Amino acid sequence: MSLSAELIAYAAARHDARRPLLGEKDREVEALLAPLSADEAALMRYLVATLPLTDVFDTPLEVLLAHVRHALMLREGPAAGLPEDVFVHYVACPRVNNEPLDRCREALWEELAPRVAGLDAEHAVIEVNYWCAEMATYQITDGRTLGALGVVAGAAGRCGEESTLLVSALRSVGIPARQLYVPWWAHCDDNHAWVEAYANGAWHYLGACEPEEALDRGWFTAASGRAPMVATRLFSDFGCSEKDVVGRIGCTVLVNVTQSYAATTHLCVRVTLPDGTPAAGAAVAFEVLNMAGWRPLCVLCADAKGRCEVELGHGSVRAHASLGDLVAEMDVDAAGVADSEVELRLAPAATDGAWHDLDVRAPEDHPAPTQALSPEQAARGRVRKAVADESRAMRVAAMRSHAAQLARQAALVRPDDDAELVAQILDAARGNADAIYDFLTAGAEPERLALLSGLAEKDYLDARPELLEGHLRAALAAPRRHDLDAKTWERFALCPRIGLEHLSAWRPALPGALPEELSELVRTSPAAAWAWLREHLSFSPAEHLAKLAGTPIGALASGEASDVTLRTLFVAACRSLGVPARLAPADGRAEVLLDGRWSCMEGALAAEKTFELRLVAPEGRALVYGTDWGLARLGAEMQVGGQVLYGFHQLELWGCDPAELEVPAGTYRLTTTVRLPNGNQQASELVFSVSESTEVELRLREPKPEDMLQRIALPDAAPLVGGAGGLALVAFLEPAEEPTEHLLNELVERADDVAAAGLSVTLLTRREDSDDNTLSRALGVMMAAGADAKVAHDDFSELPERLARRMFANPELLPLAILLDLRGEGAPVGLFARGGYAVGTVDLVLRLAALA
Repeated sequence: MSLSAELIAYAAARHDARRPLLGEKDREVEALLAPLSADEAALMRYLVATLPLTDVFDTPLEVLLAHVRHALMLREGPAAGLPEDVFVHYVACPRVNNEPLDRCREALWEELAPRVAGLDAEHAVIEVNYWCAEMATYQITDGRTLGALGVVAGAAGRCGEESTLLVSALRSVGIPARQLYVPWWAHCDDNHAWVEAYANGAWHYLGACEPEEALDRGWFTAASGRAPMVATRLFSDFGCSEKDVVGRIGCTVLVNVTQSYAATTHLCVRVTLPDGTPAAGAAVAFEVLNMAGWRPLCVLCADAKGRCEVELGHGSVRAHASLGDLVAEMDVDAAGVADSEVELRLAPAATDGAWHDLDVRAPEDHPAPTQALSPEQAARGRVRKAVADESRAMRVAAMRSHAAQLARQAALVRPDDDAELVAQILDAARGNADAIYDFLTAGAEPERLALLSGLAEKDYLDARPELLEGHLRAALAAPRRHDLDAKTWERFALCPRIGLEHLSAWRPALPGALPEELSELVRTSPAAAWAWLREHLSFSPAEHLAKLAGTPIGALASGEASDVTLRTLFVAACRSLGVPARLAPADGRAEVLLDGRWSCMEGALAAEKTFELRLVAPEGRALVYGTDWGLARLGAEMQVGGQVLYGFHQLELWGCDPAELEVPAGTYRLTTTVRLPNGNQQASELVFSVSESTEVELRLREPKPEDMLQRIALPDAAPLVGGAGGLALVAFLEPAEEPTEHLLNELVERADDVAAAGLSVTLLTRREDSDDNTLSRALGVMMAAGADAKVAHDDFSELPERLARRMFANPELLPLAILLDLRGEGAPVGLFARGGYAVGTVDLVLRLAALA
């Protein structure tokens, strides 16, 4: 037996504590455990006791057992020398993120075990990451997290999905690995996830599917050094000391590793009631301004003395506390302070106020520790990365070619289908195209294509034909309301996709699984059906995982459902009985189509009155939600950790016109922000109430030019400017594309000023044979004006991204313009960078050059 008595006892105790929630499922678990070996039974019991409760009800126990047996095989081989807690958390654990659980580890082992055979730990990690680069690259997708096999099928994924693939791949061959994430950046909008692997007794970071020839490297090295928080999650506290644990969020343990990357401050918050006594149990959120709203890094619970503490990166954070409907918040700048303590005294929330300005400071540039590459390593890495990219491109081309062939076959089998739509679906399915084709061609029903067309594009990568077949058969057998047109029925009754849940086989089972009373309410009074579900299902936050919706069948069996799971179950129950239902696009509320109108079914929410809210932008400004402005509503929300946080919670108004909003009555906080190149923000806030149609003028601050300057060493830029002195403008171009044309035309218009400023200009393209007329004209006009201007060439494979990320500009947007200071003796210094379409870039560069 290789597992310790300590682990066996821990698993048994945790299992006993969870038994009341398992119900009948526990008998199934015990029957499975009975014939197993002692190690198999102990590790299986550990998973049943510590994984999210939804996993126990939604994942076949045989899948969990396959993970157990694979892990124990590794324990006898490549993972034999690991400390037991490292093995349990970072090899044996089948879950990385909120992906679907399947038997991916066995498939990954078959691919990777031969590639890492004989390699030391560090080189094995690097080799696995090269394989991941052959399999997938970055691509923006929707918020549902694919599993490793889905990412491989699509050859792409978000950073959270890429890192899920790499962690799964590393664990499959016995290398401990974990996903790290910054919940929200402080110096720019958005967030990021990457990977740490355990090699030679220490943790090392790397970018998933972004291989290099050494560990502790990645484009995010500089960004991570400015992170307000870098954390990872465990699914139990086995072997953890108290100092390792920041807090517990749902069924997970939050481990804070910010100190490994950034300069930090130990921040302690003491929350008191209005009379000054400790506010024991208060919820405390530590927030940063990101996407024009205050977003929580973590939410903790105050102890008996009203205290909680956390290690955070430098920069501005907002400490927000609540207890009941009392709130308090304070903006704290943690820079340069080793320890900081603040007191938050709770009081009733303000409901009205005036615009006030606040300056939000991002952490200073502070790159995380990294390894330098030798010239030989750098050269070898470029070659290997190019080979990986080419291998992936060839694999994608082969998948698409096969999908096109299947589309041609489908046109013969189903001549009445929209051939173009079929081809698009099969092309999107990539490595899963055979499964989608099998479902589509298994019968002649026209609803087969209708069902497929209602899925999210990502579903084509991991949907199985038997699951889709079950949905189709049950939907065709269900009652169908006579007042529904075909499109409405297909989208809101036939479709198995509801929100961002993982697809499951709920429709065949639900009609028989629903209590008779509930079935009747769904048909006759959907609002009463919602109330029935709310009354009969409970939620134990400490047993669940954030952003992991349970399946409708699992929720019914367990009697446990988060708000998201409850809404998904309600919509599924309606659709299974032929009642059209959906999640509202704006806020995710459960809605049913009644008398031709979508109506909210959620009790008090359904009764809320809504009013017109018109936000008036400054003249000539087209403001974007989540970039320039954000709106939050005052209220209480249960956090995944079980805390009820009262305060302003951000609304999901992406793509909305601020002049045409409709919102429920309530108190709101409007935030506007201007992000400066150094990451700081100039923000304004207004609290106001809505009880009738309301108009508010948006206030947007105008930064001074000197606020736009940075000073960041850019040694990678040295070859572009040679030994020139003074100031230089370097621009990576996409000739003939509109954003580049704008930049070149601005250079033509300001050519005399460019020459007078002594600004040298280097314009870079991908090809030496570029004959773009605007580029040639811009070069000629600048040279005629006496400016030092030239055209140079780069393959754009690495340099634009490295420079953009180092300057905290968007590397995906061209043209990329960078203002450099070459007057020192060291590396060029980046003063300003801007990517993409931005009118006035040359004018701003000239103003900044005058200040520099």
